[in-house]
Amino acid sequence: MSSTARPTLTLGDTGKAVRQAQCLSNVWGGQPPKLALVGVFDSVMLKKIEWLQGCHGLPPSGVIEGRTWQVLYDPALDCYHPYPS
Repeated sequence: MSSTARPTLTLGDTGKAVRQAQCLSNVWGGQPPKLALVGVFDSVMLKKIEWLQGCHGLPPSGVIEGRTWQVLYDPALDCYHPYPS
């Protein structure tokens, strides 16, 4: 996916970029559930993105933007930040 195809994504967004973010977040290890690749940024995806952001020292905004896209493409090897229940 090119950098121009990495738009800012927020809760409620839909489309190919959301599906790509879901796919990338599923590659990341750890305890969180795998996201369905449906292309809808729902509350389950929001929770996972906030957790991934926290694992990488980013503010857990739930917004997928430049720094979060970088994390999705190049995640840390492990996270000791507990996944919210």
